[in-house]
Amino acid sequence: GYPQMAKPPRGGARSPGAGGGGFLSQNNRLLAWQTIGVTLGRIVLLGFWFVAVIWSYRQIGAQPDGIAQAGFLALALAGLKLFSSALSDPLDTDVLRQVPRFLASDPQRAVAVWRSAQQLRIAISAILICAAALLARPIAAQFMGDATQAPLVILAGIAAALEILFRGHLADCQSRNRFTRFLTYEAALQVLRITGLVVAALWFGLNAKTFLTAYAIATFALLIVAYLGTSPDRRAVWRVDVPVMRDSMTYLRWVAPAMLLSAVVERLDLFLLTSLRGAAEAGLYGALLPLLLVPEVVAGFATHALQPRISEMQGGGEFIPFWTGLLKFTIPLAVVAILGVFFLAEPLISLTIGPAFLAAAPVLRVLATAVLLWVGLVPVALALVVMSRPRVTLGITLVQACVIGTIGMALIPAHGALGAAWAVLAMRVIAGAMICAAALLGARKAVPA
Repeated sequence: GYPQMAKPPRGGARSPGAGGGGFLSQNNRLLAWQTIGVTLGRIVLLGFWFVAVIWSYRQIGAQPDGIAQAGFLALALAGLKLFSSALSDPLDTDVLRQVPRFLASDPQRAVAVWRSAQQLRIAISAILICAAALLARPIAAQFMGDATQAPLVILAGIAAALEILFRGHLADCQSRNRFTRFLTYEAALQVLRITGLVVAALWFGLNAKTFLTAYAIATFALLIVAYLGTSPDRRAVWRVDVPVMRDSMTYLRWVAPAMLLSAVVERLDLFLLTSLRGAAEAGLYGALLPLLLVPEVVAGFATHALQPRISEMQGGGEFIPFWTGLLKFTIPLAVVAILGVFFLAEPLISLTIGPAFLAAAPVLRVLATAVLLWVGLVPVALALVVMSRPRVTLGITLVQACVIGTIGMALIPAHGALGAAWAVLAMRVIAGAMICAAALLGARKAVPA
């Protein structure tokens, strides 16, 4: 459990930097190894899901209306991830911020924190499903250009709601350092989703609707398993702890709008492209997103494993040495990856999503530069800023929205997918610089005199 990770090594207590040469203390070396183990496990699982998604796009792209179907699927998945991330991430962060602090000293309070977050998830999920059902036709007409795609909007809403609820159980495992169960849940989810896609392809034909149906059913099945597998006091979601709920809402009032806006910003390029240039061009652009999500998700996996300790490292003066030490590895890796994509964009597209998407090679080069620069520099800094400086987080997110909205509206009408990619690059560079500066300043202020 988490308290054990905070114990000093044998031989007495040591200062935060003791135990060892280099930029990692003994506690942080243990944390780094745990991070590596969890990250590698999740990378393997991501690899299976990556292959399944690429295979799905390849199957869909080979159909007569495949590019448009790919566009509909990309837009639906973007909406699904937008709402599941925007509405779940603040609650995840609040659980990770509070539960490790109370786990040893007040375990009932730790349970109440998670339960309050899950109660909010249930309310949010119900609202999301109702909104998707009521607004399906206008959303489909506005963003997909086809009101007959309304069932796809409803499916995306249901899938997002189920994912929000399931992610509460992952946050619980993460906050208590129960990473074996965490990885077991993730492995089971990927197995169920991939099995569902294969069944859909063999018996019903793979398209945007059957893809989302398989996705939602898999999440629902594992949500039931996770709920039944947790402790009785956590299952009692009808118990409301008002003081705990009030404390969470005080934090969430700043972080939730920032993360909601951030999620919109992350997918605004695709929404603008679909609205301004149509589903076919969005299909070329959207089919690239699984390729680009790989480095971001890998970085996210590592950051998730670090989050329970980031605030502790900040208070002990260890954050800056830890972060700068990691940058010595991540920046060179990012540069090598950017060069690889620049020279191998066409073969990469042909071997993955298929020759039907080769026209998107210039777009892939620009987007890969944006994503890999971000992954090389920003994730650890972003985790610190989100957890410790919620007002700054909201301000940076507003800047992101203004940059991508302004540049996107200027470039997309004339340059299509390539204009959207340049808007993303500009947004990432500007926001990344602001996040790193905020993290550096915040970490320096937190170091005890």
